[in-house]
Amino acid sequence: MNYEHAIVEFDEDVAILRCNGCGITIAEDGKHEDREHYCTMCMSGNCKAKFKKGN
Repeated sequence: MNYEHAIVEFDEDVAILRCNGCGITIAEDGKHEDREHYCTMCMSGNCKAKFKKGN
């Protein structure tokens, strides 16, 4: 499945959902809704991690 808004990476048959703000893993496996997903730290505004896109 192609995702326009959600950040989903595939590792073999496992779909890994990542936070749109910082990139940490939120959920693994299953189908994910194609919308922006944020971790609780990003939602609270206290996240210190930075999203790192590919080099």
